[in-house]
Amino acid sequence: MKKILLGVLAGVMILAFTAVSSFAEGNYWDKWQKTISLDMFPDCGINVLGAGGDDILQATVDIYCGVKPGGYVGYVNPKVIDIYKKKGKKYPDGKTAVLVFKKIGAAFTTDHKDGQPIYDVVAIKDGKSIASKEAGHPLNPATCAKCHVGFNDICKKLGYLCGNRL
Repeated sequence: MKKILLGVLAGVMILAFTAVSSFAEGNYWDKWQKTISLDMFPDCGINVLGAGGDDILQATVDIYCGVKPGGYVGYVNPKVIDIYKKKGKKYPDGKTAVLVFKKIGAAFTTDHKDGQPIYDVVAIKDGKSIASKEAGHPLNPATCAKCHVGFNDICKKLGYLCGNRL
């Protein structure tokens, strides 16, 4: 009986190690530089301007609060971090940045192709797109583009050319 119990225990430990190993591989952004984070996403109707937030954060809260995403962490690809820090306007083709919402298991991704941003929403667990096709939905990439391109010119006021568009 003791040998059977030890055999089962060894099998469980091997399975656990295998599961941890594959999970440890993680997502492509896990080793990228963290740039921004928010521990708790504000509820709908909260005015973040009085708490030191800016217009972009307020718009973000207004758009995404209904999804109840929890906190987030932002990452930028080390290959473009200098461009990001200098508020650059031209990014090379490839993966650029990610905003990770662990609570809902989603990551908002920005890639660049031919100088233009490509937005998506992917599942953290497998990297597959979970973006909505419904117009105006918070998880529709067009919602990302609309805000990045011209929300009250706030990007330009802060020195950014959001979405790399004029």
